Amino acid sequence: MNRTLLHSTSAFLCVAAVLHVGSRAVLAYPAGTNNWHLNSPLQMQANADLVCKVHVVAVQDLGLVPCQQSLGAPPVMRKQATAKVVSVVTGQCSDTIRFEFDVPLPADRFQWGIGQFTELRPGEDCLVFLKNGETGYCLHYNRGKARVVPDPVAYDLGDEGVLRLLAEFLAGLSADDRQIRLQAAEELGYVGDALMKQLGPFPGGDDPDRSRRIAHGLRVGRDAIRKARGDNDLVVRSVAVVSSFGLGDPPGLDQAMELMQADPNRFTASQSTAEFGVRGFSVPALQRRLLETMDATTRRATRRIEDGTKIERAGIRPDLYRGVPGFPYAEFCRMVLRTDPVRHSAEMREAVANVLWIRYERASVPEMIKLLDDPGLHIRQTAVAALDQCVNGNFSNAWDRRTFYGLERTSGTSESVTEKPLEQRLADYERNEHEYIRYWKHWWQLNRDTFGEDNGLAAVLPASGRD
Repeated sequence: MNRTLLHSTSAFLCVAAVLHVGSRAVLAYPAGTNNWHLNSPLQMQANADLVCKVHVVAVQDLGLVPCQQSLGAPPVMRKQATAKVVSVVTGQCSDTIRFEFDVPLPADRFQWGIGQFTELRPGEDCLVFLKNGETGYCLHYNRGKARVVPDPVAYDLGDEGVLRLLAEFLAGLSADDRQIRLQAAEELGYVGDALMKQLGPFPGGDDPDRSRRIAHGLRVGRDAIRKARGDNDLVVRSVAVVSSFGLGDPPGLDQAMELMQADPNRFTASQSTAEFGVRGFSVPALQRRLLETMDATTRRATRRIEDGTKIERAGIRPDLYRGVPGFPYAEFCRMVLRTDPVRHSAEMREAVANVLWIRYERASVPEMIKLLDDPGLHIRQTAVAALDQCVNGNFSNAWDRRTFYGLERTSGTSESVTEKPLEQRLADYERNEHEYIRYWKHWWQLNRDTFGEDNGLAAVLPASGRD
């Protein structure tokens, strides 16, 4: 029998989440305890011709082959898995399939830096992401599988692959197995982000029926992630808070601050490595990921789930709403800048600065002003851009913005969209930074009373050594 499926401008510095290689402690735990931070919609689109849930029946060694993932590394063992297909997410296949995957020999896994790889064992139930090559299907070397519940899941949200992924991970949230539950909470953020970007207007739009299915999937996903934010496990509920931004569902301010104020010793990098094979679920790693995810999810247009229309922010200058409606970004940024993790991490402060820049809320002006004294050049630059957006609307800065952006008049009052390359803009800013900083500090002295108190931020950031 065949199984088929119906197929279905940035800030100054974009911050990307980083996947860390685990320590040697992983060797004490079963191989294949990685495949976290999978981003299953991306893997399905970029690295897979077939995605299906399987029960692994047998695994056999085929022999040593050259390693393709680490330059100069010794040969790796090629294996072949025989698996029974439980269900198909995308693609088509028979009830039983065979596919290959490569794993390093135990003695070579960390000596050569090959700490992440996909391995399967007989009796395992999982989603596999398979690429069809010259010799048949093969697993992606370190993004090849996802932990899911073993039983068949009803794909009743829609036939699109991303909606079938959603159904799988919704089922995983109720699993007793901690690793399945954690993978589900994490992947729901990636799936939700993919759905948010695919949502279109309905009625109207290119495919209103599909948009309705996506909107329904988002509603179901949001309901589930709210429950996951109350999980008894610190790691699972923290990951659920992060994933809420992908799904467009606002966590409570207290839930976000619980993670940002958590003692790093509650779950360390060593504990994360020992339990999950990666360091990325430690408290410090999750704190950084929360801010990076908040930054990333302010860069997409936000649509109403009721009809798929874009949400615009109110005010004198209408613009697309950025971020998750209902989340108190200004209050969160004010509070999080006081926390020790953010005070001592330039990367975290940069993510906060990016959020302030892209949202340019008047309530966040005091935080923008404080970041003018940050030790980091990019953070100061982003604070200047945030103030320019919020206060001047990019049209009346005392320092001519064309010096920075390189915009030229074409006719009348319109401006060309051609700008200087980012590297040149960075150099121009650095060369003229004193003018920007002086202007905004003088402006603040004249206008600070209209913004209330200083919010207690005077001692938040380390001194930059600048005037």
